[in-house]
Parts: sequence; C-alpha cells; structure tokens
Amino acid sequence: MYEVEQLATLASDAYLERLNNPSPWTSSMMPSYRGMFRGFCSVSGSFGVGLGHVGLLIRFKPSTGTEPSLRTWLLGDTLAKLPSKPGIGSVHLFEGALTPRMTNEQRIRGVDASVDWALFVTGYGHEELASLSQSGLADARLEEQGAAGVRSAMYRLDYALTDREAGLATKSPCR
Repeated sequence: MYEVEQLATLASDAYLERLNNPSPWTSSMMPSYRGMFRGFCSVSGSFGVGLGHVGLLIRFKPSTGTEPSLRTWLLGDTLAKLPSKPGIGSVHLFEGALTPRMTNEQRIRGVDASVDWALFVTGYGHEELASLSQSGLADARLEEQGAAGVRSAMYRLDYALTDREAGLATKSPCR
C-alpha cells in the first residue's frame, strides 16, 4: 500500500517513467509476482489510529445502485465502532478512483487486476481480525448490504519503514 497526497501523482509522467523503465532488480523480481491487484483509490473513511501488524483486506464491488446505501452502512453504522474492539487498531474504506495505465512493469509480471472498493482493517490480534471476517464483515454480511464479488485475505506485516527512514537506508551501506 502506497499513500500519495493526490491521485494525479500516480498518472504523472515521472511515475509512469519509473514504471516503464524498471530497474534490473525490479525486472528480475516482477515475473515472480502472481495475482497482482493495483487499485488507485480514494479514502472514503478512516477510523482508529496506527498500522497493526495484522491486516484484513476485503475487496468487493457494490452491486448496481447500492453504492449510497452500502457506503452509509459502512461509514455510518459499522466501521467507526471497530477500533474500539480488542485487537483492532484502524479501519479504512477505499473506493476505486483511477484506472492504472498499462506499463512495462505490468508487461513483465502480468496486467493488474483492478480494485473497485476495499476495506483494510489492521490490528494486533490475528484471532480478532479472523473473527471479524467471519462475523461483522463476513462475505454474506457484506452481500446483504449490497456488495458483490467479495474476496478477503489476511496479511501479516513483518517490517515497515517511514519515508524518512527509507531515505536514510538508501544513504548508508547495509551491514
């Protein structure tokens, strides 16, 4: 997940130049990627703070005509309550906003599948997030509210750098 101030950054000449001229290392790694999804989304709502080491990602598409009611259910009734539950730190609703352009990087690893809407819940309790995916944010529950094609997956964060730390890492030799 990457965060930018403006979605236009992801369609800029500088960004596309990088993707169309991948480094040798990137070119050697890209064929190993499978099932890549890249969605350029806007943040419709965020609740809680921090980034937990466990993440639940739920991708879906609103059924035709259900966007307003699904958004209201998620933002008004459901997501705001989640960070107060044990094991959960933050939750975010993303809505697809820009279609990625074809790049040489995609030609190496395969075309990106798009993201329509996505929920990203992070926390410190694997069991709590797994339980959430079977109850309050279960596929069937989301479908009752107007979501279609619901797919979910659990992830674990092993390591992260801030932008400042990443800059320091590139300036000093690895030991």
